[in-house]
Amino acid sequence: MYVENIPSQKNPFRKNFFTLTKIIAVVLVVVLASAILFTMVRTVPAGYKGVLLNWGEALSVEGEGFHWISPIGQDIALVNIQIQKAVATESTASSDLQEVTSTVAVNYRLDSNQVLTIYKDLRNDYEARVIAPNIQEALKASTAKYVATELITERESVKDSFLNILKSKLSAYGIDVLSVSVTDFQFSPSFTQAIEAKVTAEQNALAAQNKLKQIEYEAQQQVIQASANATALITIANANANATIITADATAQAVQTIQAQLTPEYIQYLYAIGWDGKLPLYWSGNSTTPFVMIPLQTTEP
Repeated sequence: MYVENIPSQKNPFRKNFFTLTKIIAVVLVVVLASAILFTMVRTVPAGYKGVLLNWGEALSVEGEGFHWISPIGQDIALVNIQIQKAVATESTASSDLQEVTSTVAVNYRLDSNQVLTIYKDLRNDYEARVIAPNIQEALKASTAKYVATELITERESVKDSFLNILKSKLSAYGIDVLSVSVTDFQFSPSFTQAIEAKVTAEQNALAAQNKLKQIEYEAQQQVIQASANATALITIANANANATIITADATAQAVQTIQAQLTPEYIQYLYAIGWDGKLPLYWSGNSTTPFVMIPLQTTEP
């Protein structure tokens, strides 16, 4: 019997499967290597410190930049050392036992030299565990030094007292308090009404005082004007009197001068220069005249 030899042919599907398997294996190796490499790299951004952890234990503080760590058991925790702000609203009491609701804002920063201690003691929960409770205590202590009205009129003094107390408390935890702001004081409705009534009364009293000052000023002006008028009248009267006296003196002096000059001859002279050339028709028996009236008679021839 004749048997034909048929040459064997390779399976193309099997060849492609092996190639795909190799590619997948290479990709997995690359991905795994990248993942391992990624877990070995940490970056600390600006404004932060990095705390190196080894199985959760804080070992050291790392600065800003790129850092290598072990992919197994190690990590870097970021701690913010920038200026941060905490806002709190607390109910306190003044020294006269008035209820006051105060709103404050606190700017603070962690001491970069104590980051490791802060992280060991507080982790990143320092605001809730330390800052907020001490804000409450410092605010109560500072407002208790003043009566309710002074919390408004002495706001700067209240703020300084609050700042000093809070600084003293938080410095023990490595936290620096940079500034504080007392943004609002809210009093009970009854006390607010009492303050408003007092302010209204003071304003009314001030208005009345100003009105009285105005009346006094106007009265003073009238007195001054009356005094000026009286002085003017006196001055005018004195001037008139002096003028009369001067006129009288001048007249008397003139009379004396005329009397001294009225000699009989001078009088005859005055008559002569004043005569109009006509003789008087009659005169009294007691009158004297330097002229003799001679009647003229005309005779017919």
